Amino acid sequence: MANIMGENVQLFMGGGTLACATSCSVDISSDDIDVSCKDTGKWGATKRGKITWSATSDNLMVVADYTSLVDAMISGELVTLAFSTVGNAAAATTPDAEGHVVPSGGWTASGDMYVGKATISSISLSAGNGELATYSVTFNGVGALTKGATIAATSGTNS
Repeated sequence: MANIMGENVQLFMGGGTLACATSCSVDISSDDIDVSCKDTGKWGATKRGKITWSATSDNLMVVADYTSLVDAMISGELVTLAFSTVGNAAAATTPDAEGHVVPSGGWTASGDMYVGKATISSISLSAGNGELATYSVTFNGVGALTKGATIAATSGTNS
């Protein structure tokens, strides 16, 4: 079993990754329904209820991505979100003028991915004096995640 470096796991939205991501997280959870009764004695018992999922991404500011996210949030648009290991990490070798190392043609997702529809529940911008501007975005899943589904995914802005 090989460990996976964090930079090899990315969120993909629509046709690409969220550019300049510094971290991402995905949370999948289920509600527990208490089914304890006198027959369970002193032990509790539960049954799985509804499953929910959400994802967050922290990014260096890229105006095109930020504005497309804000527009989608304001309009209530459902976005297609995927999380996956990248399938072409070995191809990322030459830094661009800003030091970013992106494979020619952008990042692609591996086949071991989960895809689902989501709404954007929050987005926050931080722009401190003398610091790089950043933003954080939170997605809430709408419906099921599908394992192994495909999504056209390349690096850079997704608009």
